[in-house]
Amino acid sequence: MKFAVIEFIDEFKAFSAFLHKNNFSIDDFIIVALEPRLQAYLKKQGIVYRNTVPYFNNESHKKIIIETEKVMNYIHENFKFFDGNGLKNCYETEFSHYIRLYLNHLFKILEVLENIYRENAMSEIYAYVKKSHTSSCMITDNERYAGILAEAYAKNKNLTFVNFNENDISHEPLKATQKGATKLSTDNPPGPPFLQGIKGIIHAINVTVKSLNISVEKFVTFLSLRLQKGKKIIFIPGLGYGFDKLTAQLSRRDGNITFLGIDYTGKLSKLICFNSISFVKSILRSNSRRYYVINPAFIHKTVDRGEHSNLMECIASIGNASDTSLFEYNGVSYHDVLMQKIETGFKKYMSLMLLHAHNLKYLFERCNKKIVMSFYALGIMSVAGELAKKMKMTSLFISHGVTPAPVDLYHEIELLNLCKGFMLSDYTHVALSTPVQEDNLHYFKKRHDWIKNEELKTGPLIFADLREMKKSSQKSKFGLSPDDIVATHATIAKGRQAERYHFVETLDEFFSSLSDIIHVADKNKNLKLIIRIHPGFHLNNDEIKTLLPASDRFIIQREGPFSEVLAATDFLISYSSTTIDEALINGIPVLLYDKWNRYNHYKTDVFENDGSPAFCPVCYVNDTNKLGNALEFMTKKSMNMIENADLDRYRYKENYRENFYQFIQESLT
Repeated sequence: MKFAVIEFIDEFKAFSAFLHKNNFSIDDFIIVALEPRLQAYLKKQGIVYRNTVPYFNNESHKKIIIETEKVMNYIHENFKFFDGNGLKNCYETEFSHYIRLYLNHLFKILEVLENIYRENAMSEIYAYVKKSHTSSCMITDNERYAGILAEAYAKNKNLTFVNFNENDISHEPLKATQKGATKLSTDNPPGPPFLQGIKGIIHAINVTVKSLNISVEKFVTFLSLRLQKGKKIIFIPGLGYGFDKLTAQLSRRDGNITFLGIDYTGKLSKLICFNSISFVKSILRSNSRRYYVINPAFIHKTVDRGEHSNLMECIASIGNASDTSLFEYNGVSYHDVLMQKIETGFKKYMSLMLLHAHNLKYLFERCNKKIVMSFYALGIMSVAGELAKKMKMTSLFISHGVTPAPVDLYHEIELLNLCKGFMLSDYTHVALSTPVQEDNLHYFKKRHDWIKNEELKTGPLIFADLREMKKSSQKSKFGLSPDDIVATHATIAKGRQAERYHFVETLDEFFSSLSDIIHVADKNKNLKLIIRIHPGFHLNNDEIKTLLPASDRFIIQREGPFSEVLAATDFLISYSSTTIDEALINGIPVLLYDKWNRYNHYKTDVFENDGSPAFCPVCYVNDTNKLGNALEFMTKKSMNMIENADLDRYRYKENYRENFYQFIQESLT
């Protein structure tokens, strides 16, 4: 039996050319399409294919988690680097984070190949081999591993392998296609005359600093520090995830606070333009938020050559395990491709983190009243958190996301690795939004002595707040009637560069579950469905609709704040997502649909029938045949949803927000 394992549209076109050239019929092949974009293309062409669902089951999820954890433990035991400031955790966490995502992608492909082999009389594998690595720490579309791994797998199993990429040659490392620059936006973009004035300022700065024989970047950084001297500084990442509203509220309480965004990586000209506009706003509006950005790389602190060499040697040594089986999966060694990715993608990125550490120390030392505050603890914000701790500074992590106490071993492994870049990081304090997050922190604190951060109950700070929003008005914004019962489907959907397993569905599982929901919703005359897609999701609306059942009962929504969607929602449908917390905080019931019978997010009872009120506000259903009854149950409950004690498990009874404002005030005095 001949299997063609194909990932992208251009690969399928090469496959079609190969078939034509060799007088083969496509009907002689079983096509396994790994990526949804290719699946949508094939479906439109009327070409029969299979996705990964038949070849990636619950055991595959578990197996990958266990195998990646072996590598994570090895890294933890062998990552010995400390920088000149005494920092270690930020480098190890960051390196482990990207290695893990990389291995997840490789292992998924190998798991699909293994299950094809086990379940079918496979004798020949056809794939597109392209050998290339980019300079990105993420996996880009330029990087193709399916063909490379299929060839190695076929060799291990003594199967016939055919590479249908006739242009297969070894490439030099490619430049990354993804950009990590933080985009800046303003409420009122300047017109052309104002922009010309900014350009004039930049030109004047250029002339001035050339006479002083220093870089423009360093001069701008020096000037920024002089302007902030003696003020209250809160170092934050770029605005987002509700931080814009939170910082505005802090500014109204204390007009002397300046927010300095430290994760900007764009051009100097844009930085100057943005900061100039912010400065003018602060003059014209007395209550305006003072928010500026800086690229710490502009400080240009030098890194000791020996220190840098030690970091590079530490990273490279990870591949020198005496046990070679550590870098094997399903009989295939992935050691070489991993080391190439480390060399071309990770080393440069880790070098930048080392530079950030020295530049941030310079920055922190020149500000008196300061704290670090963030909603993520990866990259430069990981450096900032650990550095603040070393320098006896206060730092606050504002917890968000769905992080309940683990429901099983696999969830525990995934959550621990995930939360090292969030609430289990080196920030001195953690702002707890919900009792669910509090349970998570207590669970891991009891098991790991290295978790030292102090708890601060604040209630939700950056989640959606619907108190000022009217449901009927929000429904009208989406073209819905106020009488419609609106269910919003919102769950985590990660592409090939950032897939996680067990408590996250694969993209193929995501489309399968959503298709079930649409089929059932079509039979419920009172129900309308909003499919909330993350704004950064890589598939366009047409591709998404192609992979879903035809229906006039749903709309796809991906733009604007989630609060607008949630305000129009009568109940939420999800598998695992931050939106679950946001819904319950605002008194909106949740239906958890787990057709895989794999992951019960809150360990709630399984829905059998509508005889028990315990299924509200959270109803968990793991049987496709009972999904219709569960949706009908939630429809009735949502029409009569009232405040009840059941919500106490998911949101604090008291309003702890003043704890946050008091903490900030005390930290800056």
